[in-house]
Amino acid sequence: MLTSKIAYSDNHDDPATAACAPCVAEAVLPEIRSSESETLADSLSQKYPRTVAALRQIEGGLQHLTYITAIEERWKKIARGEMPQEGEVLHYVPSEADLPPSTEQYDLVYCGGVLGLFSAAVMARKGFRVLVFDQRRVGTSHREWNISDEELEKFVEAGLFTREELEQAVSSRYKRGVIRFYNKDIGVKPAELWLDRVLEVAIDLGTLLEMARRKFEEAGGVIRDFRSFKKVYVTEQGKVRSVVEVQNQAGELEYYKARLTVNALGSISPLSLVLQNGKPFQGICPTVGSTAINFKTGKGEKEVDPEIGDVLLTVAHAQSGRQLIWEGFPGRNGEMTVYVFYYDTVSPDKAAAQSLLDLFERYFELLSTYKEPGEGFAHIKPVYGFIPARHFQHKVESASKRGIISVGDATSPQSALTFCGFGSQVRNLPRLTRLLERALQEELLEEKDLRRIGAHQTNISELWVFSRFMQPYKADERPEDVNRIMNVFCDNLNRLGPALTRRFFQDKVLWSDYNRITFGTAIRYPKVYPLTFENIGMQGVWYWVVDYIRLSREAILCGLYRKVGQKRQAKLLNWLENRNKSLALALSARHEEWQASGWL
Repeated sequence: MLTSKIAYSDNHDDPATAACAPCVAEAVLPEIRSSESETLADSLSQKYPRTVAALRQIEGGLQHLTYITAIEERWKKIARGEMPQEGEVLHYVPSEADLPPSTEQYDLVYCGGVLGLFSAAVMARKGFRVLVFDQRRVGTSHREWNISDEELEKFVEAGLFTREELEQAVSSRYKRGVIRFYNKDIGVKPAELWLDRVLEVAIDLGTLLEMARRKFEEAGGVIRDFRSFKKVYVTEQGKVRSVVEVQNQAGELEYYKARLTVNALGSISPLSLVLQNGKPFQGICPTVGSTAINFKTGKGEKEVDPEIGDVLLTVAHAQSGRQLIWEGFPGRNGEMTVYVFYYDTVSPDKAAAQSLLDLFERYFELLSTYKEPGEGFAHIKPVYGFIPARHFQHKVESASKRGIISVGDATSPQSALTFCGFGSQVRNLPRLTRLLERALQEELLEEKDLRRIGAHQTNISELWVFSRFMQPYKADERPEDVNRIMNVFCDNLNRLGPALTRRFFQDKVLWSDYNRITFGTAIRYPKVYPLTFENIGMQGVWYWVVDYIRLSREAILCGLYRKVGQKRQAKLLNWLENRNKSLALALSARHEEWQASGWL
């Protein structure tokens, strides 16, 4: 949650499959009869009185209630392991002649038009034939994302926007962000962590996406609004080609042929689940909240300061076995978007308890303990969903198959701590599009080549361990555990300085940074060792050791590569280009990853 506001799902195909990341879901709601919504509200009002009452006051709020219940049902199925079969969404045919006929042929077909729209626009501007389709209008969203000015420059580097154009999509800027954990009766020194140049820019995503859509169309890109993904067909032999089957509003099937299909459908779409063998994540953050107006303003802890963003904040110890964490960012015209969430692991026996409706009821009950409503206070729209995280991700490459590559939230590239769908994609936009261009130019479209292209970073594969300390292991006996260890952690980051802290929150952690953070925390709080065994167990410790070895190996390889020097690096790449283009792509991808990670 620390790097890129919230990782939203790009999948707009189904009210259930769009569910696994917080979304201001007005852009993806199905058509629902008001009578159906009213009936559902009546049936839920006794168990969730605050939630139903609040949603009744919001325009379209009861439609959201219907959507939330669909999300929960979808999540329960995933947690129980009820995954789609490969043939239902991904079908292989012997050769190009066996593909369904199509009159529309493109270099790239993007399935999903939110995060995928940015790279699609860049690729269209590079001269490729690109199509983007979505269940709703391509580029439609009502989300709020935060990022830094430094990261926004990647749009400029990729050639998509000018700096002046980006300013049109900036909702507000904060002077600083704060991380503050409740410090009553924790037995250690309280420590606030203040962040500069991290998440200081609030983005009006609707404006940003509309600008990207316009750039895409001006570059010759083709848009197909209101199309639902059904299936993708891929050749097994010969040229790598694919055909995407979609359904339009009239219920008719359409077929788009592509050299490369791009999955931008979100982390829990059926296609994404198949591409990740049905196991995309082991961690989850149920998250709810709202955009509201007229909180009390001022400098007090329970008042809204328009110049301060709350990155992570707790106001109490663990309750009912969960450590609730708040996040809040002021926006335009007195608005503020607030989230409350908790970290949890994924298992069939936990699915029923991981209820968004339960959490919404707590949100409306406890909101005043975080920020005080003022005169004229009102909720404008709800936000909600499940944020997935990949723990133990021994393969940190993209979720891809022959002829199919994933981008955006569909790759689950984020660490369990940072959940950086938007930030990760923006930081890696130049990298992703350069490598995509190379792969298309040289017909390197096999799985082994495509897996190397994406926003994955080895340097964040270790960070899943940190998120496990955000879960109270013995909440009944020691409800203060999370707040205690996080105050120690914040104190350690304060001692290590703002430059290292900024790198940590922007996924640019160096090998030396990781050691200073991890072992510095342990030195200041030796009890972290038994807590580690409690929280992750022997198997988790083993996973951590394997990840650490991989991280260390990567640091050594990068160090040797850096010592070679730029001239010899270029000669090595040219030598490989003439002998093995696949290895040349692999070297280029490694180089790009190290650059994105801040290692080069």
